[in-house]
Amino acid sequence: MQRLRFVDLATLAYLGAVAALLVVARQRASSAWLPLLPLHAAAATGILWIARKPRSGIPGTIRELYPLPLFLGLYRESAALNHAVFARPLDALFLRAEQRWFGFQPSLAFAEHLPATAFAEVLYAGYFSFYIMILGVGIRLAATDRPAARRFMGTLAAVFFACYAVFIVFPVVGPRVLETHGIDEATLRTLGIDPIRPMPPGTQVGPFARLMALLYAWFEGDGGAFPSSHVIVACLTLRESFRHRFRIRWIHAVAVVALCFGTVYGRYHYVSDVVAGLVLAPGLIAGAEWMQRRWPGSDSD
Repeated sequence: MQRLRFVDLATLAYLGAVAALLVVARQRASSAWLPLLPLHAAAATGILWIARKPRSGIPGTIRELYPLPLFLGLYRESAALNHAVFARPLDALFLRAEQRWFGFQPSLAFAEHLPATAFAEVLYAGYFSFYIMILGVGIRLAATDRPAARRFMGTLAAVFFACYAVFIVFPVVGPRVLETHGIDEATLRTLGIDPIRPMPPGTQVGPFARLMALLYAWFEGDGGAFPSSHVIVACLTLRESFRHRFRIRWIHAVAVVALCFGTVYGRYHYVSDVVAGLVLAPGLIAGAEWMQRRWPGSDSD
C-alpha cells in the first residue's frame, strides 16, 4: 500500500474524532448517531482504498481532489452534531457584543441602508465565488503542479476540519437566527434589538441572490458561523493565487473583499465571524503547512 498523505491522515483523524464524539455523546450529539458510525467507517475505508490508486492520469486527479465532496458532507454533518456540547446556539453572545461595540446590528443594517439590487448582486457574487475559488485553485493545481495540489488540499482539509470542530463545540447560527426565530423575543428585548425586518425586496431579485438562496436551502446548516470558514478558505485560495502568480490573482483579491462584505450584507455572518476568520487565517494556514512538512508522505509521487 502506498504511503498515506497528509490530507488522508487529516481526514481519517477527523472522521475518527467525530466517531468518538458520537459514541460518547450519543443521543445528545444526534438522534442519528448510530447510523452515522458506519458512514464514517465507510468513508475511512474509501480513503484507504483511494490511497492505493495510481498517482498519474485520471486516477491521480481523483486521488488529489477526492476530499472536495467529502468537505461538503462533513460540513452538513457538523450542523447536525452541534448540540453535543451546548443545547442551544450561542448567538445571543454575539448579538450582545455587536450591539455593545457598534450601537446597532451591522448584519441587519447593512442591506437596509444599501438596498440597491446592483450593489447586492456584487456582494452576492463575491460570496458565491467561494465555491469557484476552491474548485478553480484545486483543479488548476492538480492539472499543472501535483505537489502544490497535494499541499493545497492538505492545508484546505486541516482548515476545514478545524472549523468544523469549532462549529460542533461552539455553535453559532449567524444573523439569520433572528429570521428563523431561533432567539425568543424576551432575549431580543434584553439585547435592545428591534423586531426583525426581512431583507429588502430589491436585494433578493438578482440572479446571484437567488442562487445563494438556493444553495443555502440545499447545503447550508445551522451553527457554522464562527469563525467564518468562508473567509479563512478564501484567504487560503488567494494566497495560492499570488504564490503561483495566476493571471486572475487581482480579480481574485477583489472577489475575496466582496466575499467578506457579502457575508455580513446577506446576513450569513456577524462582523465578529469575519474578523475572527481574518485573524485566524494566517495561523491556521501556517500551522497546517508546518504539519505537512513534518509528514513524510505529503510530497511523494
